[in-house]
Amino acid sequence: MLPAINLLKEKEWDISTLADDDPIDGGDLFEEGRDDLDYMSSINAVNINCMSCSPSVDVYHAEPLLTLMDPDALRAQIDTGADVSCTDQLHMLHQYRAFDEAFPSPIKMIGGIVNSNAVPKGYGYLHIPAHNERGFLAVRTFYTPLLRTTLVDERGLFKAAGHKAKDMMSEKITKHYDTGTFTYHAHHKLKSTKDVIMHGVLLNSKCYTNALIPPDVSPDSDKATVHNSNVLAMQADPAFAKECEKATLYARPRG
Repeated sequence: MLPAINLLKEKEWDISTLADDDPIDGGDLFEEGRDDLDYMSSINAVNINCMSCSPSVDVYHAEPLLTLMDPDALRAQIDTGADVSCTDQLHMLHQYRAFDEAFPSPIKMIGGIVNSNAVPKGYGYLHIPAHNERGFLAVRTFYTPLLRTTLVDERGLFKAAGHKAKDMMSEKITKHYDTGTFTYHAHHKLKSTKDVIMHGVLLNSKCYTNALIPPDVSPDSDKATVHNSNVLAMQADPAFAKECEKATLYARPRG
């Protein structure tokens, strides 16, 4: 178990360059004022076996089924006990920025055993598939190679949609055991059109996102494959290339 504690008490870190969705700012759902409290989060790593599940049609369309059944897909576990989102999968982070002396980490991870402390190496954004215009939620996530799992603080989901805790009326996670899926739904106080909805899968009865969307790798990179490079994917699959062209045409502004 790896909790995250606030380092702001120990040193006046300059985090003015951090974005507004930083989990340390505005993360108190009950506005209790946490200046005197440590940030604690439970980070649990489990061995996941591939499980067969058939989601109901009102939760998934035909296309996500292929991703759902992929046993090698990288997913993030939704952890309601975590105060930050974190991962050991550096290559899955978009817009990654490393911490240094001029831009230090505002938190550190403290494990359940002696001498297991770790300061995150940097942060980026996990792109989690979701039902919105962009097709994903960009959740701020801290990177440290000492982890063995990827966890998402559920509050990071509505923050990724541009909301704060005070904007939301409630949050709900519904597990659909008959289909092996779950639904996360954050209700906005004023407009239901601003609700945040995300679907995922159940593995060992725990909530995991659909397959994370990796950054688009340049086709010239030695790490580029048809799975992480749009250019190579379109070259290898003419049908996919045609769909991309069609989507681009439909996305162009009219007038």
